[in-house]
Amino acid sequence: MRIVYLAPFAFAPKATVSARMLPMAAALVRRGHQVTILLPPYDHPTHSGQVWERHGVRLENAHVPAGMSGWRLYWHLAHQLAARAGQLRPDAIHVFKPVGVAALALWRLRRAPYRLVLDNDDWEGRGGWVDANPYPPAQKLFMIWQEWWALRFAPQVTCASQVLLARTQRLRAGKPADSVHLLPNGPGEWLRASVAQAEANRAALRRQLGWDQPMVIYAGNVPLNHDLDIAVHALRALPRARWAIVAAGEGLPALRRAVAQAGIGERVIWQGFMPHDQLIAWLVAADVAIYPYRDTLINRAKCSGKVIDYMVCGKPMVVSDVGMNRTYLEHERSALLTPPGDGEAFRAGLARLLAEPAFAAELGRAAQQRVWAHFGWEGRIAALEQIYAAR
Repeated sequence: MRIVYLAPFAFAPKATVSARMLPMAAALVRRGHQVTILLPPYDHPTHSGQVWERHGVRLENAHVPAGMSGWRLYWHLAHQLAARAGQLRPDAIHVFKPVGVAALALWRLRRAPYRLVLDNDDWEGRGGWVDANPYPPAQKLFMIWQEWWALRFAPQVTCASQVLLARTQRLRAGKPADSVHLLPNGPGEWLRASVAQAEANRAALRRQLGWDQPMVIYAGNVPLNHDLDIAVHALRALPRARWAIVAAGEGLPALRRAVAQAGIGERVIWQGFMPHDQLIAWLVAADVAIYPYRDTLINRAKCSGKVIDYMVCGKPMVVSDVGMNRTYLEHERSALLTPPGDGEAFRAGLARLLAEPAFAAELGRAAQQRVWAHFGWEGRIAALEQIYAAR
């Protein structure tokens, strides 16, 4: 099959393309399909017009006109994505996210003779990112409508989490139940080699980085209204540990202030966005990985790519017991799951892993085995092929 993926934004720094779209696209290529990812890089305009191939998948960036911005730019990029998708004469088009540029392209393609599939990987509307982010009121209303329309219109919908699956089924009341599919994230097959190389160089990298104390790591986006104050509380009470924050995002300034106010600034390493292979090396070199959550609709709906990276790297980890985390991980078997928003429980879990390295290593090995056994794309890609074949 010829399959076209329509991305919601640029390849980086957000992870939807690299952590969700690319691994499944690469798995399809290994099955003999041709997959092209079309991207609207309004959030990374230096990628404008760039084309490259990664793991057998062709990635094409739309052109971002100089001086164009706002909804005029989004509509222009959506037109480019829809037109280019048609030129590729695909057997199926998979649109990622029910809001934003890709969903605008879906609107343009609504009468086109293609098999259309929509992917839903976040709670975008009321109670979700529309409420969490400071969008203008008119934009909020449009995004709420756009999500509602796209999730109801699409002939087939894939959902990254069980919460999104249930919500989508409610929104599509009266439509066939078998048109909505649970499709959680999984690791790219190439990560096996990346992790093996990083493990071979782990000691050297730690020496190079000067990591001679227990090293805790968080890797990923830091949005507005993040939950990393829970980690700040934990690290403040563990004076021997250092914390590497490998992150970008609008919430970074607030996190920096929280770190300074807690008096742990000298123990925190700030590292911005880095290429994925380099990130894998840092994760392997660290001792414990963390990801704290509160119990919100957004967090219940998450299917975290960073948790998958942690598992692939064999990291002992402390994460909050919310949403898909409890699907991917088993408490005290492949991670420590702590009650959401409970800073003291999170601190105790982190302290335990730092104090019991043999137990921590056992959890990391189990997590690594579990992610490949249960969530690798090689064992799940046939189900995706069936979705593309559905009418």
